[in-house]
Amino acid sequence: MTRVTEIGMTGSISSRIFIRLTTRSSNQGSAIATNIRMLVTLEDSMTFVNSGGVTTGNIDGKLITFEPLATLAPKAVATYTVTVRAKSEGDVRFKATLTSDQLKRPVEETESTNFYK
Repeated sequence: MTRVTEIGMTGSISSRIFIRLTTRSSNQGSAIATNIRMLVTLEDSMTFVNSGGVTTGNIDGKLITFEPLATLAPKAVATYTVTVRAKSEGDVRFKATLTSDQLKRPVEETESTNFYK
């Protein structure tokens, strides 16, 4: 089973600060996971700065689509990062969606924080 095991974004964030969001996908099963895809959805209060990780992320509006990871060995972890800047104050969410050939439906995780000026 491949799943999102962690989304890191902590505390309240000032709009003057860049925030690095880290998502880790782990293969908790005993077989190789294939065609792992990570999608990250940003809210209107976030401005995209850059992305990185095991594959390249492409931005389209508020959706960051990472190129597929061909395989993920059992017990291995894939890390993806997205850097954003707070555009406006508020209660915000960072959403990660993971799919693979072995998953029957997407795995979704959401992390919350507050942006302030």
